[in-house]
Amino acid sequence: MKLSYRCSSCKKDNYLKTKATDRYGLLMETRANEFKHRCKHCGNFTKKHINRLYAVDNYIYVLTGFILAAITTYFLWDFGFISTLSGSIPIWFWAEMKKKSSNFNRTMVD
Repeated sequence: MKLSYRCSSCKKDNYLKTKATDRYGLLMETRANEFKHRCKHCGNFTKKHINRLYAVDNYIYVLTGFILAAITTYFLWDFGFISTLSGSIPIWFWAEMKKKSSNFNRTMVD
């Protein structure tokens, strides 16, 4: 999950690096309702409210799931669990990513 906002001057998406999983955690991390961030495209400082952020899916985790599935397939080839276990690992990673980003986008702070 990546946190994103749209720049008001150039209308391009920018991403924030944070460890917060919801808006309340981000509020505790920044200790303010608004944050100032410089746009990476035009260099304009923007001051946005935390509710203007939205979570975007990060498909690196799904790629990690595919790599983990390939490694699991290599070791479990002789047991016959190839289709069920190897196919379910990337789907589980994708579902967890969707759930986290949906939970972030659903909650709002005052």
